[in-house]
Amino acid sequence: MSLAHGARLGPYEVEARIGAGGMGEVYRARDTRLDRSVAIKILPPEVSADPERRARFEREAKTIAGLNHPHICTLHDVGEHEGSTFLVMEHLTGETLAQRLEKGPLPLEQALTIATEIADALAAAHRQGVIHRDLKPGNVMLTKTGAKLLDFGLAKLKRHGEQPAAAHLASAPTQSTPLTGEGTIVGTLQYMAPEQVEGKPADARTDIWALGGILYEMVTGKRAFEGPSAASLIGAILEREPATLLTFQPLTPPQLDRLVRQSLAKAPDDRPDTAHDVANELRRVRETSGVGALIAVRPRRRRFLRTALMIAGVVAGAIAGAGVMWLLRPVPPRTSLAGLSLSVRPAEEVNGGGVGTTWLPTPGGSRTALTWTPDGQALVFVGRQVGVQQLYVRRLDGAEARPLPHTEGAQGPAVSPDGLWVAFWANAAIRKVPLGGGPVMDLASGRAVPPWGLVWDARGRLFFGGEDGRIWMIPAEGAPAAVTTVGDGEVAHILPWLLPGERVLLYTVRKRVVSWGDEEVVAQTLATGTRTVLLTDAADARYVPSGHLVFLRRGVLFAVPFDAERAQVLGKEVPVLDSVAQALTSSGTNDITGAGQFALASTGAAAWVRGPVAPYADATLVTVDRRGQVVPLPAPVRSYSVRLRISPDSRRLAVIVRTLTERRLWVYDMGRGILTPLAGGGEATVPVWSPDGRRLVFDWLAGGQRALVTQPADASAPPQVIVPGAFSPSSFSPDGRQLAAVRFTDAWHIVMVTVEPGQARVQPLPETPNTEFWPEVSPDGRWLAYGSNVSGRLEVYVRPYPGLGPAEPVSVEGGWSPAWHPSGRELFFVSLPDPADKRRMMTVQFEPGSPPRIGRPRPLFTFDNRDLYFACGPVRCYDVAPDGQRFYAVQYRTPPPPPVVTDINLIQDWTEELKAKVPTRR
Repeated sequence: MSLAHGARLGPYEVEARIGAGGMGEVYRARDTRLDRSVAIKILPPEVSADPERRARFEREAKTIAGLNHPHICTLHDVGEHEGSTFLVMEHLTGETLAQRLEKGPLPLEQALTIATEIADALAAAHRQGVIHRDLKPGNVMLTKTGAKLLDFGLAKLKRHGEQPAAAHLASAPTQSTPLTGEGTIVGTLQYMAPEQVEGKPADARTDIWALGGILYEMVTGKRAFEGPSAASLIGAILEREPATLLTFQPLTPPQLDRLVRQSLAKAPDDRPDTAHDVANELRRVRETSGVGALIAVRPRRRRFLRTALMIAGVVAGAIAGAGVMWLLRPVPPRTSLAGLSLSVRPAEEVNGGGVGTTWLPTPGGSRTALTWTPDGQALVFVGRQVGVQQLYVRRLDGAEARPLPHTEGAQGPAVSPDGLWVAFWANAAIRKVPLGGGPVMDLASGRAVPPWGLVWDARGRLFFGGEDGRIWMIPAEGAPAAVTTVGDGEVAHILPWLLPGERVLLYTVRKRVVSWGDEEVVAQTLATGTRTVLLTDAADARYVPSGHLVFLRRGVLFAVPFDAERAQVLGKEVPVLDSVAQALTSSGTNDITGAGQFALASTGAAAWVRGPVAPYADATLVTVDRRGQVVPLPAPVRSYSVRLRISPDSRRLAVIVRTLTERRLWVYDMGRGILTPLAGGGEATVPVWSPDGRRLVFDWLAGGQRALVTQPADASAPPQVIVPGAFSPSSFSPDGRQLAAVRFTDAWHIVMVTVEPGQARVQPLPETPNTEFWPEVSPDGRWLAYGSNVSGRLEVYVRPYPGLGPAEPVSVEGGWSPAWHPSGRELFFVSLPDPADKRRMMTVQFEPGSPPRIGRPRPLFTFDNRDLYFACGPVRCYDVAPDGQRFYAVQYRTPPPPPVVTDINLIQDWTEELKAKVPTRR
């Protein structure tokens, strides 16, 4: 029925029609008795026509009228007019949540506030046994005093154990004009729980489902379930899981995403038990995420803001994702923060936990782990939480880091200049993901090693240091292409950085494999390939718009005035920041990148991770008998390399001692207990004694050149080159004329090097497509033991030498690092690791012949190769004593656990400090 202006319904005078509710027409009216505005809802005639349903409805209405809560629209009265029942309710001004959602998602703080108020209202209703059953955005009014829950017309009184008076309406969706296009279902069905769709009884958890759907829509701007027809929509509700909140808004607190997923669980038993629990959880989300919270600050005497961002993690870095628009929204001017100190704790610590805290795996990290968004308002970093490494985003005006979905295993993040994408390496590919969340795209597959630096340009090109030592470029469209060529005396080009205008590329030139001191920073014009050396003994250089070039030198950040237009250094190098974590040393070559854990923002802020220049681990020289008994030698504790050799007279041990700036060959005199250095500078890798014990042959890298060299064991003369190139020596023939070695081409291959003066030459053994290394010439010079993967796994073989003959297997179930007993009648090798990561030293009896008689392998002792080194490649890293009764090896001391890095340090306006320390000519 329709009511005209001025119509009277008892004491209520109609003023205007204001809409249609789920169960009838709604009018604004005047309560003439109390002189107040009210809302009148006329119920459908079928409710009033059935006496039983009418009586039940009136009984339910009295209960609903007793719901006295600030976020429930009050029911004042029930009456009858011309055969129709009407409700008299509190009159509210504002807009419905449905109207607000037409404009898009709500700010997170507002969404949490509204959801908390709705949950409180539901909790109050549920305590009175009232289940709403038609909770939807159209039944939530947003007023100046907060959200108001409307329309309990389909409510069910749980304690009555009966259907509501308007039960038949509860199974039909409210029809209205489609919002998203012709044929799209909108209305009540969108928020019906699975049990409602299936016609099963509803309870409080039915309302919790609807609240979860409303909260989902408020945060994302999208409905949790949609479909082109009622049937497909019902199918989605019953069968599908909606995308997570993090998919659309990566900065959504994980606790909120979890709560929404629980609320939308298909089975009621899997949802939160009560609306009161939901309300409390929403409050915890607001408190621990920092949404809407005031940040406490305290003045400091220092001129610049220094912020410790107490996050939960990094790799080697730290921080989690945000919707792009949210990331780019304006923040208060930085001047308002000057001179203040800010400290933010992670949610885990706020909740009294700490378990699963995000952290940087090591102080140095092997790749650059943190970078800024272009606006300088958020950090993107690599973090690890509960063993899972991924990217995180941390806004300066937020309270904690948030994970960026689909970035598990990520390393080396780089944000595109437009702020829309984050590039990173994971799963043997360089990939990119929208900073606002979304599907991951592969840009370059088949990259087994993470790139040594990654940077975008404005045209969408990505530059990175490739595993082959060159700088590569991935165009916006097309295949990757190399943009640099590694020259003579160079090991690799790494850590690219573009100068303004993107015509000139900076990168670091490595001239050693693992030690530091010879590297250079080079500027290369992309169009011509012209190169200019800018800095020496420098790494990871980056341009600062203040007119400086900053770079690292063994953990210290230096700055120098720089003309970016001419790519020219203009002044003196000045140290500006100490103790910046830098990947300089490691047990694996692929980790020696020199990457600095620092990032400079467009706003002038500097972020960095503290960390020492990590030294190599200390080690002890030991002997191990055939039962596995370890006896330390009285040698000084040093950072010994794992490769060592005993002299033929068993009096001296040739060892490699590693420092940050060199990898030097030393001789340990076991009788006198002293170490004597031999070759200085550069990098010595593998020593081998000549059969007469007068000289040593070793692989040496010096001045950017690699060579196989020889030097008298008494250091009476400097090293002399036998043959240039990268060779790893392994063993001499008995007459000292031939040296078995390995070199890498397409794989590791065995070569024989003639070392007679003036007759040096390299003779490869017949090459195969297989990896072949650990060549060991037998004491009688007639056999060659070696390792090969020809069978599909590494096994030890023996074959005649120097003549040709068939290879005979020595190991049975895999083997590494063979060595001969000095008698030539026994072979040793190392087994493959067992499930506990233990290895065994194996022995095999050997009798020469055609064919030779080779016994069955048997174990001597078991060891942990992470502690006692016997297995390595491409040449063995232990030696056998001349009596064959013991072995010489290196045993590493157990280092203290690495510090858990949970801080990213921040200096706001660092560029101003830089200008003061290093004036430019501007």
